[in-house]
Amino acid sequence: MIINSDSYGSTGIPHDKLLGPRVKNPKLKIMASVNMGKKVNMTVDYLKKYRFDGLDIYWNMSSSDVPNTPFFSHLRNAFQENGLLLSLAVYTETNAEVIYFLEIIVQHIDFVSVLAYDLIRSTEQFWQADHPAPLYSTRSRNVDSLIHYFLEHDMPADKINLGIPTYGGSWTIPASSKLEPPLSATWGPFNKHTGRVGQIPYFEICANIRSSGWQVFGEDDNTTGPYAVSPEQMGNKIWVGYDDVDTVTRKSDYARNIRGLGGITVWDLSQDDFRNSCGMGAYQLTAAISRTLGIPRAPSSAFSVRLGLSTIMFLAVAWGLFYRL
Repeated sequence: MIINSDSYGSTGIPHDKLLGPRVKNPKLKIMASVNMGKKVNMTVDYLKKYRFDGLDIYWNMSSSDVPNTPFFSHLRNAFQENGLLLSLAVYTETNAEVIYFLEIIVQHIDFVSVLAYDLIRSTEQFWQADHPAPLYSTRSRNVDSLIHYFLEHDMPADKINLGIPTYGGSWTIPASSKLEPPLSATWGPFNKHTGRVGQIPYFEICANIRSSGWQVFGEDDNTTGPYAVSPEQMGNKIWVGYDDVDTVTRKSDYARNIRGLGGITVWDLSQDDFRNSCGMGAYQLTAAISRTLGIPRAPSSAFSVRLGLSTIMFLAVAWGLFYRL
């Protein structure tokens, strides 16, 4: 479980309740999470006091603020002495300075979550609608090329978590526009669930398909993922590229059997269909990942996951989901 310190304070949830899932599942690891851009005030004493199992640090790699290597070295030494985990979540910009840092820092961390989504947002193609996290694509950056980049720069495969989103990238297109990507567009509308423009949760996508007349399309090669298009409204349509059950299954198989990666990171649990509002079972995407990775999962609760002997699973309150194989 990864507890995000940026959002934790505003929840008002007591620590005992946040740590409650560990009572039912003693193998569950609970870690704090902090933004790399802020000063880290969580000391070993703090983590031990509140019974966290480690620290997950988020770093936006597009930032010019490269983390301090000695800081990680000292932190790692202190964590090892106290049996704590240390991980790094990185966004997807890549350059020589970033890779140089990661090549040095990898020895000090337990694993790196490569957040392989929002790939269109990470390029100059801001006004071009396309799938935000294609496994393979000749049109834009894709998951495979990103993972390959890390591997060819000596990042150990078993230390990499592949990031999979439970939300789609939305765009506004003219009603007369073609539907096949890529196509000229502007950001989709603000979404109250994600708190962002151009981003819509999976449970809302599948509900729109089920009951609001949205049409689903797929590309012939099945390498990118589906896209859905809304009915016309005031001369425009909403175009959404997203990962469905088939897509996350292919990505999970890719991570485990093709690339031999160490795990999967899902962002985020609250945007999966947790209420089964689409009638295809609760937590469709995370359940598909669990099945593909061979991790038994109780159908009634996202927190009731029985772990294999070689598996560590992290559930996040904020609400990321980490699988380690």
